Amino acid sequence: MKDSEIDKKIVQFDIIKKNIIVLADDNHLINNCNQKILSDILNEFQRNDFEIICVNDGIDVLKIFLNNENTEIFKLLITDENMDFMNGSDSIKVIRKIEDSKNIKKLNIISLTCHEDLNIRDMIIKAGADFILTKPLSKPSIKSLIEKNNLLF
Repeated sequence: MKDSEIDKKIVQFDIIKKNIIVLADDNHLINNCNQKILSDILNEFQRNDFEIICVNDGIDVLKIFLNNENTEIFKLLITDENMDFMNGSDSIKVIRKIEDSKNIKKLNIISLTCHEDLNIRDMIIKAGADFILTKPLSKPSIKSLIEKNNLLF
């Protein structure tokens, strides 16, 4: 997504006043598949008060998060760990520092990784991720996680 497209989306957030789910992956096909899975789940839950925004890396995540004064609209971030320019855990660390410094409600964050290595998973949790799911994202796994942890309500 180009900077001008991100800026355009940022303005739209303030106008539409919807809840936001951000999907971050540097692979457009994966982002599209994940968006479809989440759209299906939102439809099943009859939640039409959400907008899903797809971005390419952690820098785009931070641009969206930092350029919206009303961070309460962000309900969920699902981020890949390995991305160009800024990986998932680095963007999570920055978001958690911002939340702490501004004393704002913590964003629910799910990290997606193909790594089974416990050291990498531990690093992601230490960065501030709430949950880790193994790629590829599956509808049953994300739906179960959302329901069990009440992530959208």
